[in-house]
Amino acid sequence: MTSTETTPHIAIFWDVENVSDEPATHRAMTEKIRQAGTLTRAYAFADWDSRRQMAEELYSLGYDLIHVPDSKDNASDYKMAAYILDHLLHYKETTRYVMITGDGDFKLIAGALKEHGVELWLISNPIITASDLPELATMYSDIFSFRPALDCVRPEDCDESVQSIVKLRHLAAVQLQEVIRVITKTGSKPGVGHAKHVMQSLNPDFDEAAMNFGHWNDFLEWAEAQNYIKREGELPATILTLPEKLTPESVKMSAEVNEAFAFMAQVAEEGLNEGAPYNLMDLGVKLKERGLEFDKFGYRRFSDFVLSAEKRGLIRIVAPEKEGDSPIILPVYDVDRMQDWFEENVERIFGPSVNVPKTAFLKKIGLMLLDTQTSLAELENCLTVPRVKEAYNEILTASEIPFLPPFQQSLAHILIGKGLECGNIVEKVNEELSPLGIKLQCPA
Repeated sequence: MTSTETTPHIAIFWDVENVSDEPATHRAMTEKIRQAGTLTRAYAFADWDSRRQMAEELYSLGYDLIHVPDSKDNASDYKMAAYILDHLLHYKETTRYVMITGDGDFKLIAGALKEHGVELWLISNPIITASDLPELATMYSDIFSFRPALDCVRPEDCDESVQSIVKLRHLAAVQLQEVIRVITKTGSKPGVGHAKHVMQSLNPDFDEAAMNFGHWNDFLEWAEAQNYIKREGELPATILTLPEKLTPESVKMSAEVNEAFAFMAQVAEEGLNEGAPYNLMDLGVKLKERGLEFDKFGYRRFSDFVLSAEKRGLIRIVAPEKEGDSPIILPVYDVDRMQDWFEENVERIFGPSVNVPKTAFLKKIGLMLLDTQTSLAELENCLTVPRVKEAYNEILTASEIPFLPPFQQSLAHILIGKGLECGNIVEKVNEELSPLGIKLQCPA
């Protein structure tokens, strides 16, 4: 058999609504897939009206963009499933299918691929992946595994702390309890294999061998004997659950870990409020000065502690612009935090006729704060400072538009507050207004 015959022919089907990250991750993932064989087709499915920047990015990477309006429930899933089945019928030379999704709706498709004897490489965020979907795949990858490595700017960022194996075991068991809670919260059942994927995603330095366990199941057996977890059912259908009554020590340790991550996010937000985000080095110094010892929570390296906080959606690590500089750390505002903020401030800041934005827009505003490196406090300041409001109203008057929706209004105020030229402000806001048929212009 020649090398050409053994090279996989690959097709990619990406459910962008379900799985996505930042541009550097998308580039690294796509390149890794290309290196694995001959790429014949690459499709990405989403409502591209609300993802214009990502659309340009993925198009440049060679993806065919399949537009699916988000007003239809599961429309993207149905469209992607139809494309996969059509490809399976008409392109029999394809030997490896890459599905980038964690949606349980694709279990039947995964089963169909398996029956046809082709390989399935599944890529997803394991935290929100249907429990038994990875088990149907030939290969599985956590999308975060394609993120650029967090380099150690200082030696101490990667210095390993020394802890007893006994303590590491108990800390890992508390981490496993969190994994079970996280998976259960998404509506899935924590199977043995799925739990390990999530464990490794949330805790990058987890290694059962480092705790003298020969296998993942040996660790589970020990954790059950110590009353950290329960196992129900026989393999491969075993489900992990929590005991009805947890030990006081495990409850205390779990609370301390959650408080440590929340504190890190708080300090990262404080840095942004002070005018510039902390870099990795500064954040480590600040946390140490304020008494946070990351190794107490089962992390041998500070960089792993930071990565773990990012996996939990509490912070975002942004690569430095200059080689050799330290990455910067930004707070992440989830939908719940945005919901609380708008409920408290929408009438005061936006007026009595404006409602709290829907979930999709709350998420979008949270991402906008990340992209513009803006804190909630800074957003509020931009929306209320007379100088910014005056410049904003001048643009509205010149455009003969009475008002903008909260998302575009927030973006305009942030860009004005950050001192951008009017032309750049109008260009960026108009990109978001184009689906509404509205267009801003600068004052003459």
